[in-house]
Amino acid sequence: MTPYSFQSLVRGIEKRDIAALGRAVSIFEDRLALFPRLRTYLSSKTKSKTKGFIVGVTGSPGSGKSTLITALAKAMRNDKKTVAVIAVDPTSPKTGGAFLGDRVRMQELAEDLGVFIRSMASRGAQGGIARTTKDVAQLFLKAGYDFVLIETVGAGQLDYEVTKIADLTLLVLTPEAGDEIQFMKSGLRELADTFVINKTDRPGAQVMEDFLKQTQTNIPVFKTIAEQKKGIAPLYQYIFKRSHAKK
Repeated sequence: MTPYSFQSLVRGIEKRDIAALGRAVSIFEDRLALFPRLRTYLSSKTKSKTKGFIVGVTGSPGSGKSTLITALAKAMRNDKKTVAVIAVDPTSPKTGGAFLGDRVRMQELAEDLGVFIRSMASRGAQGGIARTTKDVAQLFLKAGYDFVLIETVGAGQLDYEVTKIADLTLLVLTPEAGDEIQFMKSGLRELADTFVINKTDRPGAQVMEDFLKQTQTNIPVFKTIAEQKKGIAPLYQYIFKRSHAKK
């Protein structure tokens, strides 16, 4: 791997150079030599190319978070927006290794130069994200990405940390999750400010929607079948409007 000076690394970040961004992420993950200077750079007043928007995507394993993110990223690219994806995977308690399967599921985006995907091991961190997720999200904003999508580990109520980073957090649910929703009822507002019922071609979708609208008023509810790209357009338009409201 070609070593970077701090100046060359910053130039690469500001050009959205894939190699430089990958190196910068590794510096954060492994606390390498340039870590302190890079962190100071991220917190500096240097203007980013755009005022990017961070979207957290949380929900239980099997809810279709990766598929939803892939579909959203495609909608964003069709709108000529640049996208960075941080996919946080759980770390194996036995080996310390991560199950970095998200990159496989997001292969449809791999050839698009306007999308940067980074899988990241949680490394035992609590709250559904890795300890460096916030730094890496800020890195992508500094590089000028329009949207940063963060997929959490998917451990239900434990995935609260992403709400501290994201401008908007989507909680992805499935029609089968009725018992889980009852259990999580008191904490739903703390977990997310938008609900997405995915896989709505399955029985129970309408019951789930009615329940959410009755018990969690003033929180938008969207219905999708991400695998078929159904319901993605209105969800993206909502995210787009929220991103502009921030600016």
